[in-house]
Amino acid sequence: MNLFHTIKSLLGGQEGPRQLNEDEKEELNHAIVELMLEMVKADFVELHAEKKALSGYLSETLGLPKDAMDAYIEAAELRINFSISLESQTNVINNYLGKEQKVDLMNQLWQLAIADNQVHLLEENLFYKAGQQLGIKKSQLDEICQPIDI
Repeated sequence: MNLFHTIKSLLGGQEGPRQLNEDEKEELNHAIVELMLEMVKADFVELHAEKKALSGYLSETLGLPKDAMDAYIEAAELRINFSISLESQTNVINNYLGKEQKVDLMNQLWQLAIADNQVHLLEENLFYKAGQQLGIKKSQLDEICQPIDI
């Protein structure tokens, strides 16, 4: 979202996030899938539970059919191999999602982190770094990070 659009939204000139065109939706979906795949790979162990949670999120929340989901994951695999930070993903997400949607995304990201009933320090660090780059307060991130029962 550009500065003018943000200001207009804050002043009540717009109700909620704007409608995205197909190219914008695709760019946003790629960024979300890449960020989520970063979480799956954060502890250097890709477990079935984490991959299942990622697939569930993509099919339910993004409404992607299996072939599209597989294509997004394959593209994300390639792109994150060359990514040195989360900025490319979080910049895109910041451009297209509102605050509540970003908090929802962080909830999903945390679900990926705990899918294997463990939270590795690298997963936790990635979670807080992504949240910070998305402009979410640490206190809100702490609320999302509920202890897991093992």
